[in-house]
Amino acid sequence: FRLHEMLPRLARAMMLCRPHAEPVLRRATNFSG
Repeated sequence: FRLHEMLPRLARAMMLCRPHAEPVLRRATNFSG
């Protein structure tokens, strides 16, 4: 299990499921980057 590989997939899935969760996705991308 590699978090830095799973995050993009989770972000994509969350974006598709909840368009209003963009601030959370930005926080996740900042955390991973």
